[in-house]
Amino acid sequence: MTFIKNVLELFGIIYLRFRPVPRVWCVWLVAVNAACLYFITEIEGQVVLAVTGPAVVIQSMIYQRKGFVRILGSVHVMWIPMFAWMATRFDTIAQDPQLSAWIMLLLATNLVSFIVDIVDMARYLRGERAPYYSWQRA
Repeated sequence: MTFIKNVLELFGIIYLRFRPVPRVWCVWLVAVNAACLYFITEIEGQVVLAVTGPAVVIQSMIYQRKGFVRILGSVHVMWIPMFAWMATRFDTIAQDPQLSAWIMLLLATNLVSFIVDIVDMARYLRGERAPYYSWQRA
């Protein structure tokens, strides 16, 4: 039950507490990654789902222990092997225009997010360790 509460609070913070621009960005990020469900019959859709599930679990665990801190995005490091594997399937992916368009959109979106995550990680390592968003209003 705590896990579900943590996940709901995480999404609540993103969708209800973030300022407008970061909120829109996160909605976009979640939507592009959740589009894996549209491609669930393809191995690529299954792999994205298989990477996203554990990422959410780990983020929930970090959130439970530390709150909404700048290292939450560090779990996105899991995208690196996912995209490396997809690169080995380029010829197969390229044969399906919808799948290849989604994979390119996914790659571009996740790359931007990963850059933000690196900046956040650097800020965390430099000492910005306090939670910067909260589910409860102060």
